[in-house]
Amino acid sequence: MPLPVNVSRLRSQGTRRKLPLATTANLRIAQIADSASFDSVKLFQPRQWIDIEQYRPRVLVGVAADLRNLAEHVQSGLIELSSVDHAVFILTTCGQAPLTDVLRVVLWQTFGVPVYELFMAIPGILAASECETHDGWHVEPGTTFWVATDELLFDGFGRKGIRTGLTASLETKPCPCGRAGMRLMNIALCAQSAHHLAATA
Repeated sequence: MPLPVNVSRLRSQGTRRKLPLATTANLRIAQIADSASFDSVKLFQPRQWIDIEQYRPRVLVGVAADLRNLAEHVQSGLIELSSVDHAVFILTTCGQAPLTDVLRVVLWQTFGVPVYELFMAIPGILAASECETHDGWHVEPGTTFWVATDELLFDGFGRKGIRTGLTASLETKPCPCGRAGMRLMNIALCAQSAHHLAATA
């Protein structure tokens, strides 16, 4: 079992805290979560839909289930979020299923902005982020991914061999976006994780 991690210590060592691709200054960013994963976001607890509407965010951040729920409220006319005009970021953690094409389309149709997936090693720690051209996940500096027995693992943040519950192929060729470094491609749940999720559903 992985050892506990001191998140505050990791952050003090220079762990990335800026939200990728949200480069415009003074963006109103709303994150739906128990704790903030990035700097300069306003935190909302799940189901604080009216508060989010009143904040008028330009960027949304959250896990798939919460953003799906929010999109349903927008589609049904219960809240109005036309202020969202920059991006939606889905947070995926170890053992969770990656963003589905169906949910990506739902979010795109609801908010009319690009949807990007961010892979969080643990809450608040970004390990990989979806390319702006949607061509795989770029690995963050200081993190090394590798594959063993069909599962994607990574080393980083003072730990080694952290299991992700995912499968992926590793790509080192130049990315169409121009960013160098390794990318994770064809990301999916590994068979063991998929079986566990099905059993607990």
